[in-house]
Amino acid sequence: MKYYRGFTLIELMVVLIVIGLFTGLVSINMGQNDNRMIEREAKRLYQVLQLAQDEAIMQGIELGFSVSDTGYSFSRLQELTWLPLTSDKQLSEHDFGLNIDMTLLIENEAVIAQVDTQQKMSPMVMLLSSGEITAFEIAISAEDDNESRFKINAQENGAMTFYDRYKVQ
Repeated sequence: MKYYRGFTLIELMVVLIVIGLFTGLVSINMGQNDNRMIEREAKRLYQVLQLAQDEAIMQGIELGFSVSDTGYSFSRLQELTWLPLTSDKQLSEHDFGLNIDMTLLIENEAVIAQVDTQQKMSPMVMLLSSGEITAFEIAISAEDDNESRFKINAQENGAMTFYDRYKVQ
């Protein structure tokens, strides 16, 4: 006569608990993934703005920064015309590819893109070779979030600050 040993009720319950814990951890991490992506994009923007400011000073050029619905771009003043920066990988146009809401404020007013007489986009923010910058504030959050999660603040003297939930980092 053969005896078959099966799983006990305790062993089955332990396996189900372990599966439930892993499923819970995965679902928690998936929900926070969007927040991490928004944080990464906000920090990237802050670093790219600092890089652009350094480039303007080191090369003695005037750079412009503009915000669109889907991302941001940089331009260079050349012979009184703003030309998009396409040769520099870090400062070329960047699309978020996410549902990010980015608001640019200059003098506490939201900025909307303006078109100059030559049908070229005028930059919203200027980064000058002297180190000066147009004072601005950028608030970054998820589109469905009413409260801004990240903020970048720039002063006219060129000092920039990054805030995570409005805490200085």
